[in-house]
Amino acid sequence: MTDQLMGRGPEAARNLALVNYGLLFASIFFAGIPALIAVIIAYSQRDEAPVAIRSHHDFQIRIFWVAFGLTMAAGACGLGALISGVGELLEFTRVNGWDGFSTINIDLSRMVLDGRIVSLLVAAVVLSLLAGLWLIAAPAIGFIRLVSARGIGLTSHPA
Repeated sequence: MTDQLMGRGPEAARNLALVNYGLLFASIFFAGIPALIAVIIAYSQRDEAPVAIRSHHDFQIRIFWVAFGLTMAAGACGLGALISGVGELLEFTRVNGWDGFSTINIDLSRMVLDGRIVSLLVAAVVLSLLAGLWLIAAPAIGFIRLVSARGIGLTSHPA
């Protein structure tokens, strides 16, 4: 009754879920800020939404946390590779010597990247690609299911 008095009904909840899918997709291009907005909206609206729309809000929350986890793992791998690479570079420059801050003698022809750095870089790239693909595919699937009046994981409840 209060939803009808405030002008909010199933159609408004559906439209808000559609906007959330758009925000999740846009988060690829805007460093995740739209995803934060989408997950806040999804958390705040999922208890008030109809069952089928609630399943979409739950899916949007899941999209956010999976992408967040993949991004954090990619960042940790990238940071580990950066720290290892800088450590190798500093040790290598220590061997070749510094003549002071005005001149740094670095001969990179003898420097070798070990497997740890390369594997961390590869893991960071792969995890970043997985996060990007997840943020493209998952909102698209949810959007298509919402537009076709189907819930996420529901077989008997139309949206």
